Amino acid sequence: MIDKLVKFGLAEKEAKVYLACLGLGDSKASDIAIKSDLPRTLIYDILERLIDLGLISYSIKTHNKIFRAADPEELLRIIREKENAVDEALPELKRLQKMKGEKRPKVEVYEGKEGMKTVMNAILRSGAKEFLAYGSSRSSFEVIPAFMVDWHKERMKRKMMMKILYNNTLEAREKIRSREESLEYAEYRFMPIQLESPTATIIYGNKVVLQSWTKEPFAVMIENEEMAENQKRYFEEMWKRGLP
Repeated sequence: MIDKLVKFGLAEKEAKVYLACLGLGDSKASDIAIKSDLPRTLIYDILERLIDLGLISYSIKTHNKIFRAADPEELLRIIREKENAVDEALPELKRLQKMKGEKRPKVEVYEGKEGMKTVMNAILRSGAKEFLAYGSSRSSFEVIPAFMVDWHKERMKRKMMMKILYNNTLEAREKIRSREESLEYAEYRFMPIQLESPTATIIYGNKVVLQSWTKEPFAVMIENEEMAENQKRYFEEMWKRGLP
């Protein structure tokens, strides 16, 4: 089982902890450490990683943190979310693959919360006066909340404008009402799409960033002038059709 979970994408120690918790049911970290035969000093860090992935949850009972393994079906959910994100990016990636006689695009992949922070900071460091974003009805605030508060403060300090097209969902509209303090130097409209989606596209300068704000977040940054210009034109057409 450990080998199979490693192929899924877990580290060996993460696989041991998940299997130990799955076998124990509701359990304390000390019990999981014994069951997995791992030092207790490592257990909390590994549990935090598995919580981020949505494979472990916890509750507080009589001042103790009690951990529970998520249903193994969650492994399929994670795979499906990755597949959906790749499916959305695939048409554009295939187009880039066919490009000949042109400057090849630069493509970089960033994973995890720290990777998402790196991508967001790159936008600020670019010196761009404006960036465009569309597609996501979820929020970066749900994944890296404290960082995004500071990020928007720095964006507003730099007077960087953002134009956002949200999916037209109740959740997205509520998000805007509850975070008005981060919407200075910002314009937003709603696309006529009532779909919850964790993926977003950001365009600035000669870069296009495809983001997936899931429990296991990642981003693909593509540096290519033609693609960025095409995405800007697409955004502007959608903006004309946007709802207030």
